[in-house]
Amino acid sequence: MNKLSVSSQNLTFNSINWKHLLWWWFPIIVGFLIELASGKFENYRFLNLIENHFFALLCIGSAVLIKPKRLKRIFTNLLFGVFVFFIFAETLYSTWFGSNFSASSIFVLFETNVAEASEFISFYINPFSIIYAILTFLYIGIYLVFQVKQKLSLKPITKPLILISLLAFSLVFLRITKLIDQNFPYLVVRGVAVYQDEQDKLAGLAIDEKFGQFTAVKSTSEQARTFVLIIGESTTKHNFELYGYPRKNNPRLSLRKKQLHVFDDVISTNAFTIGALKTALSLNNFESESESTIVQLFNQAGFETHWISNQRPIGPYESIVTKMSRAANFYTFTNTEIAGRKTPLDEVLLPHLETTLNRNTKDKFIVLHLLGTHLQYSDRYPAAFELFDEKPPNLKFSHEEAIQKRNEYDNAILYTDYMIEQVIQKVKKQVGESYVMYFSDHGEEVFLDQDFAGHNDDNPTPSMFEVPFIIWMNQNFQDNFDGVIETERSYSLIDFIHSLADLSKIHFEEYVPEKSIFSEEFESKDRKIKANINYTDFKESFVP
Repeated sequence: MNKLSVSSQNLTFNSINWKHLLWWWFPIIVGFLIELASGKFENYRFLNLIENHFFALLCIGSAVLIKPKRLKRIFTNLLFGVFVFFIFAETLYSTWFGSNFSASSIFVLFETNVAEASEFISFYINPFSIIYAILTFLYIGIYLVFQVKQKLSLKPITKPLILISLLAFSLVFLRITKLIDQNFPYLVVRGVAVYQDEQDKLAGLAIDEKFGQFTAVKSTSEQARTFVLIIGESTTKHNFELYGYPRKNNPRLSLRKKQLHVFDDVISTNAFTIGALKTALSLNNFESESESTIVQLFNQAGFETHWISNQRPIGPYESIVTKMSRAANFYTFTNTEIAGRKTPLDEVLLPHLETTLNRNTKDKFIVLHLLGTHLQYSDRYPAAFELFDEKPPNLKFSHEEAIQKRNEYDNAILYTDYMIEQVIQKVKKQVGESYVMYFSDHGEEVFLDQDFAGHNDDNPTPSMFEVPFIIWMNQNFQDNFDGVIETERSYSLIDFIHSLADLSKIHFEEYVPEKSIFSEEFESKDRKIKANINYTDFKESFVP
């Protein structure tokens, strides 16, 4: 029997060429098997498998509705190519990061420049990725050839209203069951929309103006003051010798350890730069209609402010951090090439720091924004710092890639140690009161708990949030400091502005002493990551 029908509706099932369906089904199954083979079992993989079948049927159903044969063929081929590419993209993302693609990935993508994108590709690309990409595009090409030779076609059905109803039902079903949250193109579109909404909100915030919304700001001192904040990049405390890591990659800081305050339990709020720094450097964590930042606070307190960065100033859009920096009296970006993969080493910041320190200004607040240990790790240090090449400690995964990247990461931390020491030596020469504070925007997973190197909010590990937090003070500053130093306090950088103000003796009405790690009134509270996840619960429940 060649024709099966639903008698009352005369809906024929041979209106769809079943050979055609196999071309759509095959990449779904291949992608699913690759995901299963590349990581541990997760329930969402089966949800994604179900969603991909619905996605394929929606694409095919949409093509069936078109009647002109030529237009139908063009539209079907286009949908097929897009569908297979999306399956490839979400599968590759899963093999790289061990998680499904999410809308938050769009934020990272749009805040990425050409050099970072190039480094990202070279860092994660591997033979499997190349072979999989070649086979995917070859598969699309073969389909197009067979489509012409075998005349694989989709014939219009006699009752299109029925099909439209089924498609509408499928969309409602995907939405109600939240299976649509597994759909790659939906997440891309939603991510773009949310990102654009955030950009519109950012455009309305005056965080690039000199003064913020701080009230009754007061800060006076008879002595000159030089305060330096070093913001690192992608550096976890778990690979710092100062935090017990069994490798001598902090030789310079270790020599002056007695002069340092090394805080044991500090976390960032997110595992990507924009998410982490927009909370750490602002008063309201960008949760209200108005916002003010640390740069504006120091401006209002009468300091001359400087922002010296080795980060790229912009991606496709201006970033929140870049806009914050423009409130400074002077801002300098050393990493401004439009294209090219190789980025400057962080030492390019030192001459600018020297010039700033020599300015005849009583009170200075200086932010140094490093590239730190951002991937590609091997590009973050000169050849003289290529010290580690043997099998690293605390390495659960002993394959060649893990050994190489952990060694490169530890070399990059060795260079960060050098950078921090260089800054301390220069600031130490200043008269009056001075301090150098260092923390990293977020951490990094480098084959400690997972067979993975990098950071990703969608598949987090404790190493991505636990960051070094270190302070050096000169003798004059210590003699006049009346705060509390208890390095074992559990703390989140979401409250950083209150701690920085307290340390710098800047008073303002919005200051909350319970949020300052240097205050006698400090209150340890539940720390949140990714906006609403309790970090203690996350860490206790985390299974590598």
